[in-house]
Amino acid sequence: MKRIVSILPLALLFLSVSCAKTNVSPYPLDVYAEHYVPASLPPIDWIHYHNYTEIVAILLALNATYPNIIDVFSIGKSWQNRDIYCVRLTNESDKRPKPEVFFDAYHHAREQITSELTLYFVVYAALHFGSNQTVTELLNKSETYVVVAVNVDGFAAFKANDWQRKNARPIDDDGDGLFDEDPPEDEDGDGLIEYLMNETLPGQYDYIRTEGWDNDGDGENGEDWVGGVDLNRNYDYKWENGNPYVTSEIYRGPSPFSEPETRAIRDFVQNHHFMYAMDFHSGTELILYPWSWTRTPPQDEARFIEISQDLSSLTGGTTYEQASYMYYAYGTWDDWMYGAADVLAFTCEIFANGSFSVVHPGPYPNTYWEGWVRYFFNPFPENIEPVVLRWLPVFFYMANRTINDAYHDVAVREVKPEKTIVGQGFSMMLNVSVQNLGFYPETFNVTAYANATIVKTQTVSVGRGASKTVTLEWNTGGFPKANYTISAQAWPVLNERNTTDNVLAATQMVRVVMLGDADVDKDIDILDVVMVTGKYGAKRGDLNYYANVDWNGDGKIDILDVVIVTGRYGHKDP
Repeated sequence: MKRIVSILPLALLFLSVSCAKTNVSPYPLDVYAEHYVPASLPPIDWIHYHNYTEIVAILLALNATYPNIIDVFSIGKSWQNRDIYCVRLTNESDKRPKPEVFFDAYHHAREQITSELTLYFVVYAALHFGSNQTVTELLNKSETYVVVAVNVDGFAAFKANDWQRKNARPIDDDGDGLFDEDPPEDEDGDGLIEYLMNETLPGQYDYIRTEGWDNDGDGENGEDWVGGVDLNRNYDYKWENGNPYVTSEIYRGPSPFSEPETRAIRDFVQNHHFMYAMDFHSGTELILYPWSWTRTPPQDEARFIEISQDLSSLTGGTTYEQASYMYYAYGTWDDWMYGAADVLAFTCEIFANGSFSVVHPGPYPNTYWEGWVRYFFNPFPENIEPVVLRWLPVFFYMANRTINDAYHDVAVREVKPEKTIVGQGFSMMLNVSVQNLGFYPETFNVTAYANATIVKTQTVSVGRGASKTVTLEWNTGGFPKANYTISAQAWPVLNERNTTDNVLAATQMVRVVMLGDADVDKDIDILDVVMVTGKYGAKRGDLNYYANVDWNGDGKIDILDVVIVTGRYGHKDP
């Protein structure tokens, strides 16, 4: 047995958090005690940055050690054929349907602290299930999915070049017909890619070159990097407005979802029903919600703000805002998740160090090397855990929010018969408006009734928060001439809590009458003829259309309807 190094007392952090407005739990995680793990797990510490190989080894070992709560699987491959692994955390012995929540990180190679956060959460949840109430409840009542790293090729690229942001798609940045042949290189072995600067005048500095060698002999250093495409500009939502230039740090790619990494996320999300999702970045400290492409508020702005306020409180007062107020961006993960996948998505920027810079003498007089990117986006290794601990509560908050908000509720909003009278043996249309008041897309049956007799049933699919009108045909053959109450039922969906609004009756009754008897006086006379001829030529949708005298129900009042009435002229209803 061995101990996970330096699991700090999170309870001390959480006890300082108060979100009384929504009764947010401070999530007491009881981590003061030491926690031991089986020897089957590889060594784990939080004082160095894990590379791809180490992360995969930890995830697979967790899967093998805790198979009843952890499922690790690949959702796709990267440009360099690395697996993009997803972790599902849930108590698999509890077979009840559970709401799903999604987290991912590391879209950008130089933001490695984000993969440390997601990895930490997975390890933490595995070690504490069964011994900690918060973790146990989360896994018992939800399915939590975590993609620890999206840009899996980025680990190696970032190690070689700490400016690396994009993925590893081969790109000919300098247009010489070669791909990725002249990236920046760490000449002095200090782990940083630096700029060589020259002090031409006191206080005036000029850029000379990027650290590295001129590998392709074109007289320039570091102008043809490894990759790539900015994965967080490659999603198919307002992608067309993104940056089309391959040398740009925010290059959108040749087409939406052109990259295997973003396609893996797309395909995975489309096979699930996530209510909430969260993506982690670094470079500043902000909580962001859609939209990134416009400052028009999202439809769910109130809910976004409410949740953002809670997340801000949990993380020590982090600023929150609509993403476009930081800067406009197109083809982003959160806009696609919300706008296309119907998921309430948040982006958390978890770290920035604006004061970090390394300066040391250069190879020539009055020159110096300057580097700062690696530890602008990431804390020093010894500070990984404090940053992680600040943001760890957001996982438990979002999962708990998913559990509490994961209700199913469908309702009938209106029942509107097209007619108030119908000729016996003929058909009429019943329009039923239904709404999905819950947080998941639903497919359910809608049934119309005439009194207690089923008229017709139809299956309908309705998205989260959406409404739809279903048109059901009532063939009155076999129904006696009488008044009928028309009602409709939305059949309850799985785990629906409130079924009081699933049945609704029309405000007006419908009478089945002798065919042609428009004034319902039990005989067919000149008044009935006048009623149909007075509307002659009107069609469904016209202001003068009168459905009651469209006897054959074909949506138009024409000679056929006149013939029906005149052909029965003088008939009386016994």
